[in-house]
Amino acid sequence: MNDYNATDVELLKEKISRLMAALEDVNFECQRLEIINSNLDFQLKEATRELNQNIAVLQALEEENEELKKELQEYKNGI
Repeated sequence: MNDYNATDVELLKEKISRLMAALEDVNFECQRLEIINSNLDFQLKEATRELNQNIAVLQALEEENEELKKELQEYKNGI
């Protein structure tokens, strides 16, 4: 024999319905966060690429600066 009455079954159906709606909300939020994460990952890769380019430019300028210092010193010593 079944101890559940119609009211209990209706209450369970309502709870299941609310849980399913909550699950849909969670899935939607998960998808939204995955999109945000993907965008942030792209931005991070782009920023890293730009940073590496800037480092390379700075290193080249540093080398050029050292060469100019040497030339200036040689010029001063030659005077």
